Amino acid sequence: LESSIRQDYVSTVCEALQNGEVGSDEAGELKSIVSEILGEASDQIRPIVDKAWNDVIVKLLTAKCVAPLSAVKGVAVMYRMTNRPPPTQPSSFVGTIFRPLKEFSKSFTNRTPETVGLKWKQQIVVTVSNKYAAAVDELLTTVQRTEVALKNRKARRIAAGGMSDGEKLKLQLYLDYEFFSQAVREVGVDPGTVLGVSKLKELTSEGEALQPRQQNAT
Repeated sequence: LESSIRQDYVSTVCEALQNGEVGSDEAGELKSIVSEILGEASDQIRPIVDKAWNDVIVKLLTAKCVAPLSAVKGVAVMYRMTNRPPPTQPSSFVGTIFRPLKEFSKSFTNRTPETVGLKWKQQIVVTVSNKYAAAVDELLTTVQRTEVALKNRKARRIAAGGMSDGEKLKLQLYLDYEFFSQAVREVGVDPGTVLGVSKLKELTSEGEALQPRQQNAT
């Protein structure tokens, strides 16, 4: 909008005012005046546009991207006393996390104001990553308490592929982290610059060590 006012509207306004009766010198002066006036108008619009992108759009897209994270709790259910084999693929919900952001970016690639840049994407990724890391942290804390309780009761842990239920869960969380990190990169943000992604890597590090066992089992 800002660039349209500064460029496209100048010619349109000048043509409407000249009406074919203005000399070249007067036309140049008129264009200068119109450009100055519209330039001032566009400067007043810029803060509104920036706020719309960095506040309104970021808030709406963040809410949509965070929604699939409710499925994190369900990962534990998949392996609790179910005798499932160790996971080999990321959870399906991970691929849907940044789908709203990708679809929006694709639709508005050519209409994103230059002054906005990529900061708005970074904001969304940071918030979503932090919430994802918090959800995984909470899940692992709950699972750890459950495992301790079962161990104290000397309950038998069911293992498939040489892994306990807890180990299969940790491997699944690591596979999910890897896929999520890749998704962050695909939306144009370096995962190494996002604290939440680093936190996820730290939380799922035990699962990374379980990969060789999973591969040997298959």
